[in-house]
Amino acid sequence: MSPGKAWGAFSLVYVLAVMAALAALLSLGLPWHVSVACGIMAFAFYGYVVYKRYRVEVVPEGDIMLFDDPDDLRILCEIYGLDARGDGKARRARLVAFSRANSDSAFVWVSPKAVHVLGSALQVGLAEERPPAPVIIPEPEGVHGLVTRMVSDAGRPTAPGTLTSGKARSSSRLSSLKACPVCDSPLRKGAVSCRECGADLEFYAVLMETAIGKRLVSQKAVAERRKLRYPVPQLRDR
Repeated sequence: MSPGKAWGAFSLVYVLAVMAALAALLSLGLPWHVSVACGIMAFAFYGYVVYKRYRVEVVPEGDIMLFDDPDDLRILCEIYGLDARGDGKARRARLVAFSRANSDSAFVWVSPKAVHVLGSALQVGLAEERPPAPVIIPEPEGVHGLVTRMVSDAGRPTAPGTLTSGKARSSSRLSSLKACPVCDSPLRKGAVSCRECGADLEFYAVLMETAIGKRLVSQKAVAERRKLRYPVPQLRDR
């Protein structure tokens, strides 16, 4: 089930639950205008949280080509509800296909696992969705070919030094960073990458300016900080 349909099913359950709660409040003698106000607040809060947190940007095809960490590609696949199995090449191909399929819209709905499971459970008895089209994985190409194929939304070539959203690298952006966006480790003055987790500081700082970037970095940070919390001791020479 797509995230949009999953949220539709979950919203139906939420509306029924709120209506049942309002009926219970009225039966307990609560004034009707207070009950109605509580219902309006519940619906407004639900709509605001869902709209602000689970409606995220579609990463353009050109930006997808900038991700070189297989773990980042896995997290992006999981956020969009895509199959995250396989290597980095397979994940990138799925993300590119997803970006092309949603090229006419700037935002898409995403859903947490609990909402997706509930929506799928409520789908029992309905017509099955058509199976997804097979993903065509492109042939491997060299670094030069990969760089020249990086294109922006407008079809203009993307320079090798650019970041997501077509932004260029700038030393002034790095000077404002005090801690790593991924592992939150303190940074040395003029550092380009984090010495603890190896993250490209400017790349992830720019990525976090979008909702999808914040979700990706948040999930990546959990894994990276867990690794740093349990460092592997070096083997001593005998």
